[in-house]
Amino acid sequence: MAVAGTLHRDDITTPYGRRTADGGSAVYFAVAAARYTRVFLNGVVGRDTEAAHRLLLSRLPIDLDGLVVSDAPTVVWHVEHDFERWVTRSEATEAGCDGEWPGTLAAESRTAPVLFLASLDPAKQLAALHGSGARLVGADSMTVFMGDRAGAVREVAAGSDILFLNAAEAQALSGEPEWHAAARALLGIGRVRAVVVKRGPLGAACVTRARVAELPAIDVSPVVDPTGAGDALAGGFLGYCAAVERDDDEVFAPALQHGIRCAADAIAAFGVEGLRRGSLAGAAGPGDV
Repeated sequence: MAVAGTLHRDDITTPYGRRTADGGSAVYFAVAAARYTRVFLNGVVGRDTEAAHRLLLSRLPIDLDGLVVSDAPTVVWHVEHDFERWVTRSEATEAGCDGEWPGTLAAESRTAPVLFLASLDPAKQLAALHGSGARLVGADSMTVFMGDRAGAVREVAAGSDILFLNAAEAQALSGEPEWHAAARALLGIGRVRAVVVKRGPLGAACVTRARVAELPAIDVSPVVDPTGAGDALAGGFLGYCAAVERDDDEVFAPALQHGIRCAADAIAAFGVEGLRRGSLAGAAGPGDV
């Protein structure tokens, strides 16, 4: 399977302290999905963090032929998490090399049967989508793109089979004020046949025309860092689908359970370390829940 997304350096503050960690949407997704299948990662990173990112992804079945290296610096994302409202209290971004990558997939990624369009500029998501022959496409988005780039976001959605959105994103994209109704409204866009609504500490739900599979979050104590939990959930979900070579309604409930397990591992440590430990151990394989 293939992923197109970001590789960033994250400056993270939570009630448990402040840490700098290498991450990005493509990284969190790939580390989770690598528990189940080989992942072809596509994105751009600055030469300043190239070695650190390669080390982070080492010993996992993650192919980096699609990794573009720039002389410009890696984007740095500063975030402070609010554990009372489970939102980000503040965010700021230091510009870097992201704009240099046009969204072009590497050769093996173009023929991968499963593609995930991680949170990314929708123009780059569209470029990756148009260059892929995947039979199963998942996509994420962000509310920041749903204003003046709403048309491109909807085009990405229409070309995807499964959307992975939090409640606010689903509501913004659909215009519906409640997440159940928002998810059902999105099923009418293009080829969309499932919407996974990420609900943070309340768990997640997978909505199709036939059913709603709603599962609680796994209790994690303490929650150290929620960064990347949604990307990890998508990685577990689509990684499981890729491993069992199915993408029908019957497989979506166990896929969601695997995704929630990956998200739980992601939030147990700063950065991708908790998720990586589980992936190196081969945790939550296709035959386990």
